[in-house]
Amino acid sequence: MNKFQNNLKNIQERVKTHGIVINRVPTNVRDEFVAFAEEEFCEDYGMTLKYVWDNFKIWKMFFENMNFKIDEIREKLNQMAPIQEEKPEELTMLSGRKVEGGKKQDGKSK
Repeated sequence: MNKFQNNLKNIQERVKTHGIVINRVPTNVRDEFVAFAEEEFCEDYGMTLKYVWDNFKIWKMFFENMNFKIDEIREKLNQMAPIQEEKPEELTMLSGRKVEGGKKQDGKSK
């Protein structure tokens, strides 16, 4: 190799950024990602990926916290005293017969 090619190779190595190749991406997801990168990040896929990853971490923390809160509420509900079932109301008919589960109406008959 001559000096020029050697220097060119050194410059390319210093300028070269670390890339990433992702295979088996569904076409519609790839198209959405590319469109989002074009609109929001001037086709900078690295910054788009960083944005998506940062938001993923925030949402993950949110959902983990939500699951913790739901588990905490569930635990508190289980610790509460069981709710006693209401005993059906007992009504006395004019004949003196007692009936359970009926509801009194305010003097109105249907």
